[in-house]
Amino acid sequence: MVILPVFIITEMKWSWEHAIEMGLEVNSIVDEDTGEVVDYDGFFIYTDRSRIGTIEDVAEFILDLIDEQKKGNLPHDLIFFWDSIGSVPCELSVRSNKNNNEWNSGAMSTQFGNNVNQKILLSRKEASPYTNTLVCINKVWTMKPEAPMGQPKMMNKGGMSMWYDATLVITYGNITNPGTSKLKAVKDGLQVEFAKRTNIQVEKNHINGIQTRGKIIMTPHGFIEDTPKAVEDYKKQHKDHWLTLFGTVDFELREEGSMEEDKIIVGEVEP
Repeated sequence: MVILPVFIITEMKWSWEHAIEMGLEVNSIVDEDTGEVVDYDGFFIYTDRSRIGTIEDVAEFILDLIDEQKKGNLPHDLIFFWDSIGSVPCELSVRSNKNNNEWNSGAMSTQFGNNVNQKILLSRKEASPYTNTLVCINKVWTMKPEAPMGQPKMMNKGGMSMWYDATLVITYGNITNPGTSKLKAVKDGLQVEFAKRTNIQVEKNHINGIQTRGKIIMTPHGFIEDTPKAVEDYKKQHKDHWLTLFGTVDFELREEGSMEEDKIIVGEVEP
């Protein structure tokens, strides 16, 4: 079954160049008069804040596509990527010119907890001809502990209902500090940050019940395992990138953490 990706970008940090680098197949639409790229298309659906301005708009957009799927106009499984929950207010916040988190959370509960999320779950029944998935990105916030010996509580700004209703919740980094370190390529005084190592934890899992934690490496081309072999394989796979930056593939990799000294973690790459 072919899966149609749907990108809902409300934080407005999307980069088509980055999407292409990560492997999204994109066709450039060029202005015949100027030769400039004016838009992109391909086997995906894209929308952003220029057309979607509220939580209610996001819910309506998702439900409209699910309705088109039922009508046979979108004969594909759908996977929705929403980045990010906390970046868009509800209609009441917009009308009143006050970005009220309680109103936003209430809209999330009404639109998603009681509606969209249920439609997503119903698509996973055996009788459903299509299976749909909703992947949401949101910053993790913390609440101060009530007692001196208490632990900070994790929450999602403006999106608590999504957290509670989610089937799978994964957090990256730590709760009270970044929990990341930078990986840099270094050659003759030139340093290029090419990845981040981050803690990763499964906070909630209603798929198979397994909850675990570990580390993973984030690169411009996607995630790779946190192993020396995976890093070496990544370096070799993208040799042309390093040749463009340094003119050579002979360089050092260093890890830089907020509380750590720089240290060399991997040696040379063979041409």
